[in-house]
Amino acid sequence: MTNPKTALELMKARYNAYVDGDIDFIKKTHDPKTAKGINWKEAEEWSKNSKWLGLEILDVVKGEAFDTDGIVEFKAKYFDTAENKEVVHHERSYFVKKGRHWYYKGWLPTIK
Repeated sequence: MTNPKTALELMKARYNAYVDGDIDFIKKTHDPKTAKGINWKEAEEWSKNSKWLGLEILDVVKGEAFDTDGIVEFKAKYFDTAENKEVVHHERSYFVKKGRHWYYKGWLPTIK
């Protein structure tokens, strides 16, 4: 996907990038202000050493084409080959739009 038009489109594209092991796309779509300190090698290993089993979108707040930010809550299921177990990653992702491009800014705490 060249330029996702919404936060949800970017969320789905980033999930697919993890499935494909495309860490360059993950880096490119991560807000540079919050990307400092990320171990990209570790992220790539996690991506490639996981068998991705599906993405479930739980909630979307804003993040449409004319918004400047948005939240996508999701669950990504994967099998961790290193740990030999199935894992559900539950996250509320915060996205920002700068110019015509959406970026992943970080995660927000989930409310239980």
